[in-house]
This record gives sequence, C-alpha cells and structure tokens, in this order.
Amino acid sequence: MASDSILSSTTAGNADVAEVVAVVEREYGFCVRSPKLYKGEYDTNIRFYDPDRGLLLAKVSTVDLSEEVIRWQETVLDAAAVSSEVNFATPIILPTLDGRKHVRTARFLVRVVTWISGRLMNDRSESSRFNTELLMSLGEASARLTRALRAVTMPQAVRQHEWMLHRGPEIVGESLTVLEARAVTQGIADVGQIEIVREIADRFRTTVLPRMQGLPWTVIHHDLHDGNVVLNDEGTSVAGVIDFNDAVFAPRISDLAISAGYAMLRQDAPERAFGAVVDGYRSITEPTSEELEVVGEMALMRLCMNWAQWQSRALDSEDNEYALMRSKFTWPLIDHLAGVGVPQV
Repeated sequence: MASDSILSSTTAGNADVAEVVAVVEREYGFCVRSPKLYKGEYDTNIRFYDPDRGLLLAKVSTVDLSEEVIRWQETVLDAAAVSSEVNFATPIILPTLDGRKHVRTARFLVRVVTWISGRLMNDRSESSRFNTELLMSLGEASARLTRALRAVTMPQAVRQHEWMLHRGPEIVGESLTVLEARAVTQGIADVGQIEIVREIADRFRTTVLPRMQGLPWTVIHHDLHDGNVVLNDEGTSVAGVIDFNDAVFAPRISDLAISAGYAMLRQDAPERAFGAVVDGYRSITEPTSEELEVVGEMALMRLCMNWAQWQSRALDSEDNEYALMRSKFTWPLIDHLAGVGVPQV
C-alpha cells in the first residue's frame, strides 16, 4: 500500500514508536525493521518489515478504546478474511505468541495485521482518470464485502459513529455552525459554500431521510472511499480493501453510495464514473428500486459530510494540513452536482 501521509514524527498517538516496537517484538515475537508511520483519522499505523513474515502493519489505538469496540472490529475483519465472497485481500489479524488478537498497555492498544501491497486508489495525479474496468471492479468489491458481512450481527454496545449517512444532516449541521462562526475569518470556507452544503443537507433531511428506515439494512464496510482501496499493479481492479473501523449496521445501499461518490472525484465525467460503479455493484447484487432512487442523493450527502467535517476540524487541528487534505478534491464535485443534480440510475 502506498500513501502520501508518511509522518516524520517518532510518536504514535500517546505512545512513542520505540514503545510500540518493543511491545510488538515482545508480545508477537516479530523482528521489527524499518518502521514507518502513517496517519489515520483515529489509529496511527506503523508499517514494518519482519525477515520471516515480510511487511506487516501495527495499528495503534488509544487506550480508551473499549473491549466491545475492539472485538467488533476484529469480528468484521475475521468475517471478511474467511468469506468466499471476497476475491481481494483484506487485513488479517495476526495473533500474539500466546494467541491474543490485541495487546493493551497502560498507554495504548496495538494490533498487528497483514500489509496489503499496492497503490491506493487516491494516490494519483490530479489529471489522471480511471477506466471503466476499475470502476466496475470497485462496485463489485462493495457488493462482495456487503455480502460477506451480512451474517454478522453488530452488538448494541457499539455506538453509531459520525460518518453514518443517516446522520448526515445532523453531523453536517453541527460542522456548518462551527464554520459559520469562524471559518470565513480564517479563510477555511466561504459563505457561498456553506449555503450550498446547508441546502443539500436540508433537502436530504426532508426527501431522503424519511425513506431510509424502509430500506434494507445490514452490516457494511461504510468507508469504501478512494483512500481505503488498494489497486492491482495495472490499476485496473481492486486488489485489496483496508480500514474496517467504520463497519456498522446501516442502510445496505450506503456502501455503494460512498464508493460511487468518492469515485466521482477528479473525473471529467463524474456521472459516468458513478454509473460504472453502480453497474459493477449490480453485477453482484441487484438493489431494490427504492435503494436506486436515493443512492445519488446519499452519495452527495457523504461528500458534504466529508467537506464539512474536515473543514471544521481544520480550525482547531494541530495537523491542519492533514485535515484539509482529506477534503482537498471534494468541493469542486459538490459544486458541480449542486448545479446539475445528482446522478440518476
């Protein structure tokens, strides 16, 4: 996996890299060589090389991550790893020397998973474009993951998170309130952008949200954006999917909305890109007519959630550059779709 967010820091969340390395070597028996840090929204990821196992990834979480949540994440990863539906790589949890799936210290929690080699879907120049074969492969991957996770039951103790599409108007509204108060003066966002996103959120609240409860619900990946998709060497199909931390029980079509929405970024013909992802999904699973009627609005809602949340987080973030990078290409697409309408299936 490639990334443009390698950090030069020697800290991983509340832990020092040397602390994490020491725990990995002691508890897992790995020989850690050439560790590199990669920034994540919640976890810090340390890629390292072990002479016997090759490249691996240590995922470092805060110590307050509950046992219910960590077991849920492990359950989802295990379900994807063993499913015959999934024909691409997903992270496999590796056990400690005494068989545990994670290690909790006084300062952090660490898991070690297999590293998926390849280039991330978002790791490309601004002018490059994807072919239809890749876009259809992305849709197929979304459908296959959803089929793989459909037998998994999410515990009630696992709370809903702030990226869930049916919480879109609520989450966007909170972010826009912050942006209205401070963003204009700090040059993060302007009044026109805020008004457009608020109008989209209001429309979603009145026309889509009331219909979502009646859609099919299941456990889904729920974060199949272009930074979590690993491509094959030719860049023509999905070779792997990473980051299952947002997996949740939600409207089934949300996963297609997210993957197709992000696939439109930096495309000359975003609606055609959206359609290709939908076609790939439908080659594996046929959505209901009710799902297809709202998937375009749901895709736009997710893009608005991306823009509003990361713009507002940039106001107080110590890593302002990272926060703004996460929504760097989102606004032009939102502006385009606000003008011409969401893609229709």
